[in-house]
Amino acid sequence: MALIDNAAIVPAGGYIFIADPDTEKPADLTDPTNPGGAWEHVGHTKLDALPEFGRDGDDPEIKGSWQNAKLRATTPDVTYSVTFQSIQATALTYQLYFGAGPAAVQADKSFRIPATPTPQTKALLVVLVVLVDGTNYLPLYHPRVSLLGSDAVGMASDDFVSFPIKGTFLGSTKLGGAIGEWAQVAASEPPPHGGD
Repeated sequence: MALIDNAAIVPAGGYIFIADPDTEKPADLTDPTNPGGAWEHVGHTKLDALPEFGRDGDDPEIKGSWQNAKLRATTPDVTYSVTFQSIQATALTYQLYFGAGPAAVQADKSFRIPATPTPQTKALLVVLVVLVDGTNYLPLYHPRVSLLGSDAVGMASDDFVSFPIKGTFLGSTKLGGAIGEWAQVAASEPPPHGGD
């Protein structure tokens, strides 16, 4: 593998969007705050608790034979997810955290919390703002994600109220059963060599 300095990234900022399940990913992202289409911004998230992409599951198990003790590794069952901390007390945050659809919003704009939460299945787009000789964007796209609150609502006298929301990535027929597509930072073309 080549050494690609620009592929070593620092997320200087970011934006999280949701849409109906299997919404197409943006074809050409030029504005990280507006991916176009039906994508809805989830709003402010915590600066000191950036989104965390998790992996949960078994490790490969080594199977051997009498002749070769390490003949083959099994394919483990793995689940991938993302957890982020919303800091906006809005209907959208409540829907994702408490597991209820738009019908939970009452006439007076209050939000009715269901006794039994129902995970909300959405398409998810996380856009990393990457500083590399200017501003670049790295979209992380997942067409089907099951979203629900993952931990206690955080409160502190010197910090924002936070709502931890976990999204579990689901397979999508749009991607042939895969769970997502992440952009990559492409290597720059080498400069042309001068002629003789």
